[in-house]
Amino acid sequence: MARRTKEEAEQTKQAILDSALNLFYEKGFSRTTFDEIARRINLTKGAVYWHFRNKADLLAEIIRQNFSARHQKQFSKERSIQTVSDLRKAIIEDAEDIENDKEYCKFLFFIMLQMEWSEAIFQRVSVQVRDIRRYPLKLFKETLTLLQNRGEIKADVNIEELAELNMYMWRGILGAYVSRAEPMNLPKMMLLGFDLIMDGLTVEKDSND
Repeated sequence: MARRTKEEAEQTKQAILDSALNLFYEKGFSRTTFDEIARRINLTKGAVYWHFRNKADLLAEIIRQNFSARHQKQFSKERSIQTVSDLRKAIIEDAEDIENDKEYCKFLFFIMLQMEWSEAIFQRVSVQVRDIRRYPLKLFKETLTLLQNRGEIKADVNIEELAELNMYMWRGILGAYVSRAEPMNLPKMMLLGFDLIMDGLTVEKDSND
């Protein structure tokens, strides 16, 4: 019975998180109330408060959960990257994952374009936000350093600057995609941006190698 109760509690908590993200996406953070979050999944406001003290705590968990899931996927791909071709493939796969994950796209839209960052809210989630902002740069830097050490990227290339360019490209295209301002093929645009940045910086391989 205890195990079932724990599982039910986790299911309720996840339902609250899903409801909150949908409402944050639709209405914005400040205009969403615990009453609305509860009503959407047929709970009382007290049931929501039992899991989360306030909206800031709820937001912190949404960020942590989405960021952790994305970390696991990207880390798995990163471990298999040994060549620039592998990195291109990983970029395509990541972009396809994002395109196919509608809930994650809602999260990105909310965080990147609709989040009202008051000082109090930012202080509550500052660690998670800092990690989200730093992680793409860290991932690019580590991967590009590995590729340079393997002779895939020219030795005189500044990896710090190259990683920053790739991060800003990724973040900019992703922001345009989730805003839905214009129709976009996300994998195609990500790959185009990557290839334009990397043009002339990789080492030409002998076709007989």
